[in-house]
Amino acid sequence: MKIGIIDTGVDHTHKRFNHHHITGITLLENLAKEISTIENSFNDIKGHGTGILSIIVQHAPFIETEVVKLEAENGRISEALLVRAINYLLDDHDIEVINISMGIRTNDPSQELRLACDRASKQGVILVAAVHYLHDKLCYPAHFTSVLGIGQGIVESKYKFRKLENRSANILAKGGFQRVAYPGNTFRFSVGTSLATAHFSGIICKAKLENQWDNIESLNKWILKNSDPSIISLTKHDSKINELNHTNTPALSPGELYNSLRPAPCISKVAIYPFEEKEMQSILEFPQLFPYQLTAAIGNLRSIKLDKSISLLEKQGIPYSFGELEEQTYNTFDTIIIGYFLDKLLDQNSYQGYSLIKECVKRNKNFIVWDRSVNDLIHSVISDSTTTYTGKVFLTAFAKQDKENLYASMEHTVLKSPSICVVGTNKKQGKFTTQLILKELLKENGYKVSHLATEPQGIVLGADITFPIGHNGTVDVDIMEWNKSLRFLTQMIEEHTKPDIIITGSQGSILPKHPMNDSNAAEMLSYVKAFYPDALVCTISPNDSLDYIRRTIDVIKAFVNCEVLFYVLTPFEYTIHFNNQVRVSYRQLDEMEYQDKLNYFNENLDSPTFNIKNKDNSQKIIDIIINKFSKG
Repeated sequence: MKIGIIDTGVDHTHKRFNHHHITGITLLENLAKEISTIENSFNDIKGHGTGILSIIVQHAPFIETEVVKLEAENGRISEALLVRAINYLLDDHDIEVINISMGIRTNDPSQELRLACDRASKQGVILVAAVHYLHDKLCYPAHFTSVLGIGQGIVESKYKFRKLENRSANILAKGGFQRVAYPGNTFRFSVGTSLATAHFSGIICKAKLENQWDNIESLNKWILKNSDPSIISLTKHDSKINELNHTNTPALSPGELYNSLRPAPCISKVAIYPFEEKEMQSILEFPQLFPYQLTAAIGNLRSIKLDKSISLLEKQGIPYSFGELEEQTYNTFDTIIIGYFLDKLLDQNSYQGYSLIKECVKRNKNFIVWDRSVNDLIHSVISDSTTTYTGKVFLTAFAKQDKENLYASMEHTVLKSPSICVVGTNKKQGKFTTQLILKELLKENGYKVSHLATEPQGIVLGADITFPIGHNGTVDVDIMEWNKSLRFLTQMIEEHTKPDIIITGSQGSILPKHPMNDSNAAEMLSYVKAFYPDALVCTISPNDSLDYIRRTIDVIKAFVNCEVLFYVLTPFEYTIHFNNQVRVSYRQLDEMEYQDKLNYFNENLDSPTFNIKNKDNSQKIIDIIINKFSKG
C-alpha cells in the first residue's frame, strides 16, 4: 500500500524510518507565484513532516510513502501550491490515501482546490486533512465534503477515534501532547490537529492492509462500526456547525455603531492579568489615557522580566499579587482585563488563569479580553456555572456581524478629517507608543484626535475603535473587504466624534527582511492601503539600511499617494539568527550609540528623524503636522 504526504518534507534518514521506503519531491513557489518541481528532494528543515510520518508508521510500518514538500519563498503556502501537490499525488495511481496535516484558513476556497479534492473522491483516493485548531474557523481542504476533516480528541488509545456528524470535524483522533520524530535522529513533543490527522491516516492504512475496507463506501461503513462515542474534544472540535443567520440587518446610527464596538459603560474599577505582558505595560506607561481606576494587578506564577512592570506598579501605588486572590482583592474591582495567558502553554499559568476566570464569573465580574481563546474559555465557564452570570464580556474584535452592521448603516461620503498612519520597517519599534504620544501632543495643542487602533489594548487607552490584526488577530473579515470596512469605520468615527485628525498604525514590517520572518508583511501593507492615510510617520531600527527604508516607503507609495512627515528611531537593534527556525533578538543601544544613529539618519533621509519620547522634539513634530495640513 502507498500513502501520499503533503507537508514540510521528511528526514528519511531518521531511525524511526529504518526499512521504510520513502520517495518524494519539493514543489517550490517563488515570489512571482511560479511553481517549480525539484525531483528527489524533500529534506525536512522545519521538522513538521518528519513528526507526521513517524506517527503514521506507528500504525502501518510497511506502507510506501511519497512525500511532497511544499515550500514558498514568501513563507506562506498558497492554495495553488496545495492544488499542485494534490494533483501530483493523484497522478500516481498506486496512492490510496493522502495525508494533509495542514490547511488554508479561508471562508472562500478556490474552485481549483475543490476540483482537486473532487478528483480524489472520483478516483477513490481518501483525503485526510487537519481542521483548524480553533474549532470555529473554516480550514480547507478539511471542510470539503469530499475530505475527512480531523479534529483533536481526548483519546485513551492512539488506535481509537470517533466519527462525528454535522460537527466542526468529521473525526476526532489523538492530538494531545505526544512525542514525535524530529530531524537529526531526535524527538520532540508536539500537539494539535495535524497529529490527530496523522493518527487517523495510520489507522485507516492499517485497516486497509488487513483487508477491512477496499473503497470509500466500505471505509465509511468501517468508520461507523469502529467509532468510539466516549471520545470528547476539549478543543471543541465536536461542536455543532451553526447555520448562518440570513435575516436582514437593521440600520444603526453612527452613535449606535460606535457604542456597539466598545466596552460596556458600567465599568469603573479594573484589575489586569497578567500584568507582565507588553499590552498591559502600555496601560501602566500611559495611565493618563486609561479611563478607569486601576485597583489591582495580577501576575503569572511562573514569569520572567518583571522588573519594569513592578517598578511602574509601585510608582503608581497599584497593589499587585501572584496566584490565588484574597476575597478583599476581588472586592476592589468590577472588571478584569485578561491578556494572552494561554499563549505560553505552561500548565501552572493556564490553571491559574482558568481558576481566576471561574472566581470572577462566580462574582459576576465584567471581562475585557484580547484573545478569542480566552473569550471562549470564559463563555465555557459561564455555560457550566450553576448560577446566572450577570456581568458583561467584551472581546476586542471586528466580527462579521460588526461588518454587516456597518454595511447596512453607512453610505459612502467624502471624508473631511485628515489622517496619519504610523508604519514601520520592523517589529518592536514602538509604533503603538508613537501613536499614543502623537495623540497626546496634538491634544495638548488643542486638537481633537480620533484613534483607530490595531492593538487590542487601544480600546482602554483612548482609541475610538480597534481593528486587531496583530498577535492572535480577531478581525473576522476577509482581507478583500478591508477597504470597504475600514472606509466605513473611519467614516463612522468621523460622523460620531467630529475629529480634527484621525490617527492609526500598522503592525510589524511592510517588507520582509527574510522570507521566513515576514511578520505578515502583505497583511500589514493591505491595512495601510485599505485605510489610505493622507500622511505617514515611519518607525525605523538602528541597523536598517537606507535602501531598505526607502524601499519600504516606495512600496507604500505605490498604493497610497502620501508622504512621510518624519521618521521615529527605536533604540532597539535587531539581529536575525538562522538555525532550524529563523529567530530575531534585540539589543538596546546606549545613549551615545543612539545619538550617533539619530544623526546619521537625519543626515541621509529626506525627512527628519526624531526620538519620539524626547519632549524637546514635541514642538518640531507639531509644527510638521500643522504645516502639512494647514489650509493657508
